Amino acid sequence: MDVVVPDAALIHTFTALGYAPDRAAGKVRAEINVLRNRVERAWTAAGGPRGGDGVHLMSELTDRAAYRNALAECEAALLTDPELRAACRAASREVLLSRRPATEPVEEEVETGLRYLLAELPFFIASADIFDAPSSLTFYHRPFPLADLIFSRRTRLAVSTRQAYALIRPVDHALKTTTR
Repeated sequence: MDVVVPDAALIHTFTALGYAPDRAAGKVRAEINVLRNRVERAWTAAGGPRGGDGVHLMSELTDRAAYRNALAECEAALLTDPELRAACRAASREVLLSRRPATEPVEEEVETGLRYLLAELPFFIASADIFDAPSSLTFYHRPFPLADLIFSRRTRLAVSTRQAYALIRPVDHALKTTTR
């Protein structure tokens, strides 16, 4: 199992939110540390990681040929696929609104934020190739209409036949009941 922690590409989100470059970089560093530590603590508490498992910063994987090839495919698809572009813009807008709910993002902010999403897309279509694995299942923590679109195969993105996507949610222990 490999966990990918977004890092350097988050600069686009914070820049889109209006942070100056130095302040955006500081926000990215702080967010990476919190997220990576949270992942590692949760994984250890669950009995992992096992040999061969890993926690990776996304930027550690971007020099792999499979990532670069998938990224080029995603960039080309964004330029030529109106439905994919609209879904990416909607996802970018949603991210910006989640961090700044009182302010509707303007065109330039949505486009800047979209650059983070573009950096993440290769993992949805080619994780098996990126990790040189026989197959890959990309998990996401909340409904993600963009992933639904991609895996519907209605876009110009060619999802690997060795790639799948699943939505995961934590178990709400308060809702569990026992019977006697």
